[in-house]
Amino acid sequence: MAVLFTACQKIKNLANINFNIPFSQSVTVLGIADYPYGVLLPGGGLSLPFPPITVATNAQQIFDQYHASSKNLIEADLNNLDLQITAPAGQYFDFVDSIQVFISTETLPEVLVAYLYNVPKGQNKINLVTVPGLNLKSYAVQDSVTLRLNAHVNAIPASGTNILTEGAFHVVANPL
Repeated sequence: MAVLFTACQKIKNLANINFNIPFSQSVTVLGIADYPYGVLLPGGGLSLPFPPITVATNAQQIFDQYHASSKNLIEADLNNLDLQITAPAGQYFDFVDSIQVFISTETLPEVLVAYLYNVPKGQNKINLVTVPGLNLKSYAVQDSVTLRLNAHVNAIPASGTNILTEGAFHVVANPL
């Protein structure tokens, strides 16, 4: 009987499917009117939380596309998370020294999911390091998640700086 159970479990595991649940959201960072762009902040900068960003994942549609149910989700992690300045032209992440990104929902706690320390200068797109070993199953099945950025800034960004946040959950599910 144990052999039959093991064989059935192996067959079920063969049916596991891998797919991504992509998400993206664009936000505009409001400059501080009293500080002109590029002015250094006191003491080499300061840590600032950015306003939370609600991001639609459309998770159920993606699960349906792969004929899988969120109830059969085995594991999920953050595959990638990128930030890109899309406006104004010529604006780079030079105003940021380090950045952390936290995820939460209305019912799930905030968790650090990605970061980049020592942000390279002259870049308008940065790939963040995702925190390894996180099982984000409960977050990946939500129709939307909230991302909060915390950054150590060394200067005020140009007013109207638009930042595009793009990422994807990597999901392993079983359609059986």
